[in-house]
Amino acid sequence: MPKRMFVMMVVALLTLMTAAPVLAAFPEKEVQIIVPYAAGGATDLIFRALAASSEKYLGKAVVIVNRPGGGGAVGATEGAQAKPDGYTLTAVITPITILPHQVKTAFTYRDFAPIINVVDDPSMFLVRANAPWKTTKEFIDYAKTHPDMITVGNSGAGGGVHLVALAFERAAGVKFNHIPFAGGGPSVTALLGGHINAVSVSPPEGINHVQAGKLRIIALFADERFELFRDVPTVKEQGIDFTMGMWRGLAAPKGTPAAVIRTLHDAFKKGMDDPVFKKNAHDMSVKLFYLGPEAFAKRMAEDDIRFGKLVAEIKKK
Repeated sequence: MPKRMFVMMVVALLTLMTAAPVLAAFPEKEVQIIVPYAAGGATDLIFRALAASSEKYLGKAVVIVNRPGGGGAVGATEGAQAKPDGYTLTAVITPITILPHQVKTAFTYRDFAPIINVVDDPSMFLVRANAPWKTTKEFIDYAKTHPDMITVGNSGAGGGVHLVALAFERAAGVKFNHIPFAGGGPSVTALLGGHINAVSVSPPEGINHVQAGKLRIIALFADERFELFRDVPTVKEQGIDFTMGMWRGLAAPKGTPAAVIRTLHDAFKKGMDDPVFKKNAHDMSVKLFYLGPEAFAKRMAEDDIRFGKLVAEIKKK
């Protein structure tokens, strides 16, 4: 055997021997999930529940770290630029395919390695229970006669639910006054305090307040009614052909080893299938929707094109 070939074989063997234990040992410490929004919002609540149910399957603690700001851009940037070793994940939601089309960002969806999609929820508008509007039609009729007078909160300018509100404006032929907050939680708090007229959110944001009778769903952008709120019709049932929502999943920085992605996927899929998590999701009116790494990557790419076109159309107005 030529000396050069022998040396190459030895180097390859040593590389394999040193690399294999690293992958086989994953995870050796806690895994953190960056949530790019304030505590108490939909993304925060969902992934806190998923983290709690997945720890036993991963074998290490899963810690939530909130990084609000910029409609999700602050946390997404940190997550995309984290070391690709599987220990820093990001709760990615629809806005990562929206924000880069609206403003200059340090990331796109291509900077992430998808792990698993967990939720695909319709968005909705909430108002206080004592609001003067009882139906979507009354709400829209008032908005048409009072342009810019209805204040609608969102989880950050340029974010997903902000775009939902902008798109609904176009579909309904109205104009709202959009008020950004650091996350869904703070926007719901502002609504409860009477500081805004309505809020654009996705479950589970505000659901507990709807159940308590403090808030009301005034516009539901779904194909079908919520199981827990069968008396609330969709906007399509009320004559406006409009549906839109948010998907929410987990991703690692681009370049994370495939074996690590698979380990994470398997653990979080078991956590997603856990009866306790399923009950939590049901109680929050959250619609679970599983996608594996490949299918999730395809969904991201498709929505990047879809929302890129929508943002361009809205900007032309």
